[in-house]
Amino acid sequence: MLSTKDMAHAVKNPGQLSDAEIKTILENWDVPDWSDMKPEEFRNRFRKSEFHLLTDSVSNLLSIARINYNFKVKIDESEYQIAELVGFVAVEILKGYGKILLDRVGDNLKNRNIEAIGFCKNKNSAFYESCGLKIFYNSVKFLREMKDGKCYTPTEDDDIFSLTLSDNTLHLFEKLSHDRLAYLIFE
Repeated sequence: MLSTKDMAHAVKNPGQLSDAEIKTILENWDVPDWSDMKPEEFRNRFRKSEFHLLTDSVSNLLSIARINYNFKVKIDESEYQIAELVGFVAVEILKGYGKILLDRVGDNLKNRNIEAIGFCKNKNSAFYESCGLKIFYNSVKFLREMKDGKCYTPTEDDDIFSLTLSDNTLHLFEKLSHDRLAYLIFE
């Protein structure tokens, strides 16, 4: 693994990403429907996001994370602006790059007073827990999203984790249950 002093963390909006960076991001996200996405379509689709990039000394991408600002969370009739960590991948796994980027993303968001959560499958929760993040196990089932007049659970993930939630917001997520649901509101 590289020394952390040989790594750089950059935060870019979609318009600041080069075509080559977009190509690398799409390759590493491995979403078949997006494999042929053109750079301008990418920039438009993710316009309410920012990208956190961990690079080596010659600007090769080591790890990628997207922060989605496209929704709010409604709990107990109050809406909370909470960002979502998505598209988080290491270009090479088991080298520590993901953990390094996750730490830097968390620090960056905390310094800007941005609350953020992420979603994961149970099998990945141990990684996030090893990074010191609070896991709300099996809590995705307490989220709902409205689409076409119907309410549904928005993701196939199992758990929610706190990247940068405040103590007050942490408390709200800890109390989610079948009787106390949270609703995702897309802007």
